[in-house]
Amino acid sequence: MFQFPLQTELEESQKSWIENTFTKRECVYIIPSSKDPHRCLPGCQICQQLVRCCCGRLVRQHLGFTASLAMKYSDVKLGESENLEKEEWSVEKHTNESPTDAYGVINFQGGSHSYRAKYARLSYDTKPEAVLRLMLKEWQMELPKLVISVHGGMQNFELHPRIKQVVGKGLIKAAVTTGAWILTGGVNAGVVKHVGDALKEHISRSSRKICTIGIAPWGVIENRNDLIGRDVIAPYQTLLNPLSKLNVLNGLHSHFILVDDGTVGKYGAEVKLRRELEKHINLQKIHARIGQGVPVVALIFEGGPNVIPTVLEYLLESPPVPVVVCEGTGRAADLLAYVHKQTEEGGILPDGLELEILTTIKKTFNFSQSEAHHLFQILMECMKARELITVYHIGAEEHQDIDVAILTALLKGTNSSAFDQLILTLAWDRVDIAKNHAFVYGQQWLVGSLEQAMLDALVMDRVEFVKLLIENGVSMHKFLTIPRLEELYNTKQGPTNPTLLHLVRDVKQDHLHASSKQTISYAKDS
Repeated sequence: MFQFPLQTELEESQKSWIENTFTKRECVYIIPSSKDPHRCLPGCQICQQLVRCCCGRLVRQHLGFTASLAMKYSDVKLGESENLEKEEWSVEKHTNESPTDAYGVINFQGGSHSYRAKYARLSYDTKPEAVLRLMLKEWQMELPKLVISVHGGMQNFELHPRIKQVVGKGLIKAAVTTGAWILTGGVNAGVVKHVGDALKEHISRSSRKICTIGIAPWGVIENRNDLIGRDVIAPYQTLLNPLSKLNVLNGLHSHFILVDDGTVGKYGAEVKLRRELEKHINLQKIHARIGQGVPVVALIFEGGPNVIPTVLEYLLESPPVPVVVCEGTGRAADLLAYVHKQTEEGGILPDGLELEILTTIKKTFNFSQSEAHHLFQILMECMKARELITVYHIGAEEHQDIDVAILTALLKGTNSSAFDQLILTLAWDRVDIAKNHAFVYGQQWLVGSLEQAMLDALVMDRVEFVKLLIENGVSMHKFLTIPRLEELYNTKQGPTNPTLLHLVRDVKQDHLHASSKQTISYAKDS
């Protein structure tokens, strides 16, 4: 009789670690929503069918609810009628935690190509350290040298084909050349759909995979029950029911973190975890030889009114996160770009413009006067740190690629020394950025700093940087002493580093040539 092979001990340990570390959330205490017109006593048949709990589920959809338990709840409790107005639903009080029951690989169905992505369902309050370990150890991802966090609208919007092509191409180039991770909202709508289109074009032309991580609320995912299973390959349909308020996942992502707070059909569960994860990644060293943390940049692409408070949160972080705004993509991005152009240093707005901006806010978001005024105040708070905001305008005469705008914004936003900026561009392997932003005219370098950069460039096998440093005054004759060559060769990459092997060979030949000269000279003198 045929038997399936047993899982390896490694697979079992990974499985047990995931289930011991990550949890899911399920609502077990029914508090009818005030939006529902009908509320009465437990056991009412109308309640069972129509009344919706504050978590977003119908009463009958709750864990442990059956018709026989309609009058006698065990795991599921209905708020007492006299306390319904006082009780406020909360994740902490009204949900239960249990080991996650959804992780593995999503196998996206329905397209001309078959795409796969690793995924895990986890609680909204999961520690970022555990999430990063999942990504680096269990999913075998490489630590990024940059995080590009994409924010924008959830509703679908049209983009001019040229704008879409330029932004998409630049975003992909930034990720490919620097080894970045792209973080998005994960569901196939709005800005994420446009990012997915750019990824699809890249995949069709290149074999280089980009790490694109979708961080989405578990409760907003269409067909999410298809993903339930432990360490499974889950077939997933991306066809969206036009009548559904939920969204399907975007199949062009490589990984998904599905954040669960026990609610259904509501966004927001993912916000805090996403920011905490970004902060934790920022604390990791960008390279073993480099002390700098992994930089984070926020990319704003269209967007509703909630995008503007998000921008302010990034600017108020410690250290602050630089923001790149894609002008021409619509709504929040265009509003931020316009106000940025109008404000002076320190975020001062010239007289007479406030009324114009308030009118634009009201028209853009269909806001009342008070709503518009509140958003205006948040905009002006953003402009107090306007030096950290880079507006990328595709039609500008001094047109540059968006990848350059993103990396330049990071250098500008780090407020670090010229040497630190040089080392950052070295980690990204972007010699073009180094030439234009580190080696500027009149730049003074500390004694030994360029030699240190040369050491890092050789160890990391950055040939173009070696050439650049030589052009800017590093003498290889003085730099390549025998002790330094030994240090280079004894590094982890030394024996397999082609640049180092060539240098060792050349220096050895020069040394032998010099020795033979000395021998001939000595013989002549004798």
